[in-house]
Amino acid sequence: MSLADVRAALSAELAATPEYFDFKVLRAERDGALWRVTLEPGYVHAEGQRPGQASSQALLDDSLDGASAWWGAPAKGGASVLAVVAEDDQLVLQNASAPPPGPGHLIRLYPTRFLYAVADAWWDTPWAERALACLPDIGLPRPADSGPALSGEPFRWLRAAQREALSLVRHGSAFLWGPPGTGKTTTLGVLLAEYLDSRPGARVLLLSTTNQAVDMATIAVDKALQKGRREPLRAAVQRLGTRFDAAAYVGREHLIPTDDQGLITRLARAEAARPPTRDAAALKAWADRVAALRDELRASSLQVLRRCRLASMTTTRAAFTLKTLRTLAPDGEPPFDLLVFDEASQVSLAHALALMPLGRARLFAGDPQQLSPVLRSPDRDARRWLGRSAFAEMPARGPSVALLDEQSRMAGPISDLVSHLFYDGALRVAADALASPDWQAARRRTLGNIDADTHVHVHAVKTDGGWSAADRGPVRRESAEAIATTVAAALAGGGWLPQELIVLTPFRAQRALIRQRLRAHGVPEAVRVSTVHRAQGSEAPAVLFDPADGAQPFLQTEEARRLVNVALSRAQAKLVVYLSPADAANPLLAPIVQRLRLAGDTREAVPLLDLARAPGFPANALGTRVTAGRHTGEVSELSADGRQFWLVNERTGARQLFDAEFWRGRAKE
Repeated sequence: MSLADVRAALSAELAATPEYFDFKVLRAERDGALWRVTLEPGYVHAEGQRPGQASSQALLDDSLDGASAWWGAPAKGGASVLAVVAEDDQLVLQNASAPPPGPGHLIRLYPTRFLYAVADAWWDTPWAERALACLPDIGLPRPADSGPALSGEPFRWLRAAQREALSLVRHGSAFLWGPPGTGKTTTLGVLLAEYLDSRPGARVLLLSTTNQAVDMATIAVDKALQKGRREPLRAAVQRLGTRFDAAAYVGREHLIPTDDQGLITRLARAEAARPPTRDAAALKAWADRVAALRDELRASSLQVLRRCRLASMTTTRAAFTLKTLRTLAPDGEPPFDLLVFDEASQVSLAHALALMPLGRARLFAGDPQQLSPVLRSPDRDARRWLGRSAFAEMPARGPSVALLDEQSRMAGPISDLVSHLFYDGALRVAADALASPDWQAARRRTLGNIDADTHVHVHAVKTDGGWSAADRGPVRRESAEAIATTVAAALAGGGWLPQELIVLTPFRAQRALIRQRLRAHGVPEAVRVSTVHRAQGSEAPAVLFDPADGAQPFLQTEEARRLVNVALSRAQAKLVVYLSPADAANPLLAPIVQRLRLAGDTREAVPLLDLARAPGFPANALGTRVTAGRHTGEVSELSADGRQFWLVNERTGARQLFDAEFWRGRAKE
């Protein structure tokens, strides 16, 4: 764990990250001063890589906001990416120097490579040494705050675990672990509102991974200040950056520093005019012009940062403006009393450490059982520093970790499934939700032939999915058609609205196929069809999850486990999973089938010790419902030599291996 290791990791990841991506255009349409360019789903070429290589796949997401766009035909031109509409495979371009290309032509995107900014921090040796020195505090946090305890007194509705989480500010590094539906963002808003009120001179830097997440966290703080009747503090909260959701700030305009807008527009226009790399003189002039505007932006941001008490921005922006942030305190002291990473499970350890010296104390909020940082390089150092988050260093237990264990999103059976598969049974439905007739009624809804009291349903499909060269990815037509039929019938019956249904799949090719089938059935576009990566942070009354091809090696990895968790835990009332025989054999998906199969098992459970006393053990246990200590389930399989057997746990659906000789020995005691 040396500085050289971190630098090697960054070098490996930079080498594996293409400088540009070429997408194929389906159509380009003018939208006022902007252009909307719709791309062919799944078609992407990456610099230096052949089409079809796994590493050449680029997800259309917030990471491409601010990218520079360029095209060479039918006429050369360039623009800046104002926004990415991932669900529509669409780019919104601004400041275009010429009309974007039409159908069949290519458009090249140069993403903003924030990893360069992170690397710059790690090649600044004095700063890098300070960053690396923060690592031990993550696993063994020191006491860090002597201010008054946060009581949460104005917020009497806080649940027990949420109230306990307010004490996290006492530690140098702390973790707010918020599984799905547990109110993590609300808890964070209350904690920060209380922190600002109880420590009049304290300053906070609030970071998150996407613009949407920054918006949600910032507004949560403002709502908590408002509900806690701390009106004077609301103006001290400032959301930096311009890629915010304007509609979310209606009535909360005080959160936006409006003097930043014109400067950002000039910078975007300048960045869009990037000349060809071959023209060295023009490239140098362009770089100087962009640098001058960035210096101006730095000065503008500096004024906002100096006068506010809580500044919020993306982790990407924080990396790019690290030098500015460092100048906020004299003599190299941390400029912020508290540094908060929201959605911290998606922030790489190297990225987080590079920013950690900015705060006297740090709080990581998120869920390590959901999606982790995106990594391209297979290098071991890259996996260590860039494929893992600070949660990988989190203490197993203790006062610096607060697990929110009550959720109010998922109906009981969905909650139990998610809890036992991913949270060791710790997650449960909140008492206040169970006591609410409205909450209960909203989760008792019929969907087609699935009755109101069935919340988790496996729709069996006969055909397994597979790779399609034409679709450039794994697809399964039977499940796509079944989903379209179910959705169309639900909408036609009048019991469901389009926005209440969301269809999730791991693969972009299957997403495109499902959209095609929905259109063929006349389903409106308001029904969301998304890859699971894009769904974290969302929820819906009904979720239809199609793994498409459970035999894919990717769907048997640790990252796939997190992906399945995200997919299942978006559902409020109905979770429908489409599984073929190959899917049901997948170790991550099989427990869903087994839990449902065993849920209705009314047979009396026989103590395994009783069976172990008989001469026919373990064959006499095969197919029997048994109890073995704290485990209950069905003995499903014996090893060929009879020395081992497998029990399917009825709570988790997982297969557990038992040693027959061990149980014979216990039976003799």
